[in-house]
Amino acid sequence: MPKEAHHHDKLENIRAKVVVATGLGGAGREYPDYYAKFGKENVTIVCWDDTVSDLDSHIAKLKENIPKEEPFIAVGHSMGGCIWLELLNRENIPNQTGQVLVGCSRMVRGDQGVEFIMKRPWWFIWIMVLGLTTIFPIMLPIWRKKTFDTYRELWRFVTKDGARKIHNQYNLTLKKLGHISSVQNPDLPMVIVRLQKDTLVDDEDLEFTKSMFNNPREQIIETDALHLTEKFDHITVEKIALEAEYLGLVSKKEKSPIDIEQFDLEIKKEEIAVTQ
Repeated sequence: MPKEAHHHDKLENIRAKVVVATGLGGAGREYPDYYAKFGKENVTIVCWDDTVSDLDSHIAKLKENIPKEEPFIAVGHSMGGCIWLELLNRENIPNQTGQVLVGCSRMVRGDQGVEFIMKRPWWFIWIMVLGLTTIFPIMLPIWRKKTFDTYRELWRFVTKDGARKIHNQYNLTLKKLGHISSVQNPDLPMVIVRLQKDTLVDDEDLEFTKSMFNNPREQIIETDALHLTEKFDHITVEKIALEAEYLGLVSKKEKSPIDIEQFDLEIKKEEIAVTQ
């Protein structure tokens, strides 16, 4: 069943396109909240297909989807945000007006268990997923509601993307991330949308990532989730909308303090609903 968007008041006075790069895998992921908030005609979703494997091919895929002359903001989810940073380290893109990192910094935080699995042949991923599935009843009282999200992600990786593709992406791209120390245009407006604590975001690397930009901003989503996935897109797009003028997504206009207070209250209600 296709994922449906939450209710959103469509952002008005949009002057830039929105180019969204997905995280690891990418196949089967849907982003209807972006279409609902910013208009489908303004949004491009970059999913990683079988034509990409190493870092250079991921960057090339991004460049294929950048508008030639129209202004745009770049949004990167998890690994997709890391790849945007790699591109910004190599090039200054004149028509880019802003950068949004969703649940990420320069690199994806490592995990010894995942590292052990990815050093094995690609088919070992299937063995791992099947093994974890057999102990689902044991993990349920430990991870509680997080268990379902974790298992859903695992099965989507192997069924939608394929174990071989995930294995290649991890070893040829994800492990190569995190070595850049600057971007070509540090004055580029940059917003990080993140959890207070994300298992895949290293705190020190997060601070270093912010230091590469002259005026970084943050929007925090309050939830006890392990990682900021597209499950929270209905909140993420509203957080981006809060920074729309700063990012160059909309034309600047005056907003009264009452409007800002009401908007923040609505976002807070959404966050509380997610955690319940």
